[in-house]
Amino acid sequence: MKVGYLGPRGSFTYSAAANFFNENVLLPYDSLTALLEEQRKGALDYCVVPIENTIEGSVLPTLDLIFQTLPTIQAEIVLPIQQQLMVHPAHADSWQDTELICSHQQALAQSQVFLMNHFPTVDIEQIGSTAQGAQKVADNPDKRYAAIGSRDAAKQFGLTIVQQNIQSISENETRFWVLGEQPVAGNLPHGKNKATVLFDLASDHPGALYQGLAIFAAEDINLTKIESRTQKTKLGEYFFIIDLETPAKEKLNKVLLQLKEQNFAVTLIGDYPTYLPAVRKS
Repeated sequence: MKVGYLGPRGSFTYSAAANFFNENVLLPYDSLTALLEEQRKGALDYCVVPIENTIEGSVLPTLDLIFQTLPTIQAEIVLPIQQQLMVHPAHADSWQDTELICSHQQALAQSQVFLMNHFPTVDIEQIGSTAQGAQKVADNPDKRYAAIGSRDAAKQFGLTIVQQNIQSISENETRFWVLGEQPVAGNLPHGKNKATVLFDLASDHPGALYQGLAIFAAEDINLTKIESRTQKTKLGEYFFIIDLETPAKEKLNKVLLQLKEQNFAVTLIGDYPTYLPAVRKS
């Protein structure tokens, strides 16, 4: 088995993947684009991608790439996220003099209150993953760089955590999807089953979205999330991504059939178990 994740080791995606799969099957990738492309080509059995965070909402690049590649969601993992400020050990006593902070855009956004209060004028660099930020700090011991990321990242790259749990809220979590062609089960605590559909309006007219959503309502199906994303064709054209609590299989099939009969473009991209907050791997 080969399982890809947004790396390197020490990223939050690594933590989610390592809680679900055996660590010896995990392969790091530098970007979501490369990761999903390898999965699309069949070079990976599964890949693990971040999809939504408590503070910052949806991970939009993931949503857009999923719309383009249409993989199948086999599971969802929810991971508690605690952001740490880390520096090279040589600068642990002078971390307030940091000249550059680097991390993934999601981690930077989740820590923006801390950054505004402590480093309002310091240069910020967005980088491919939190672990890549930690690696950059480790690779430049002579420079006053800092990274924001996980405890795993600090341990992996030999950095010192100088400020703990700097995320804006304490109950910070990220949802990750496990994408692949075959069902896969994990040993984590099990939550509700969910399904996700991509949904496009039959035509642009008043009440068009209501018309589609009414079909779900008529079957008493609870939608847990609905979000619009641009189709990247022309201004004003969108698709919707909808998460719902999975009803009985025949009821879900009935709704999908009704939508198609009314000329809505709808694609089921996953009917899957969810796994509750995982314990962080050290």
